[in-house]
Amino acid sequence: MKTISLTDEAYERLKEWKDESSDSFSRVVLRVVPEKGTLGQMLEDVSRLPVLNEEQARVMEESARYGRDLEGSRDPWTS
Repeated sequence: MKTISLTDEAYERLKEWKDESSDSFSRVVLRVVPEKGTLGQMLEDVSRLPVLNEEQARVMEESARYGRDLEGSRDPWTS
């Protein structure tokens, strides 16, 4: 057993992944955070993640869209 500190924002984000009130944070971490390893292992781990709700899917799509917008993320001072 270890004690860790989280910001309020990190705590709330982790809490959202709990399936039910009896679900422990340790279970959430073991279920959601993949072990360090290969790309193949990562893909296998990602396939076991729970299905995203509508809000989570929207945020993921917006994040992916932002990452594809190279012009919007280019630093004008170093480009």
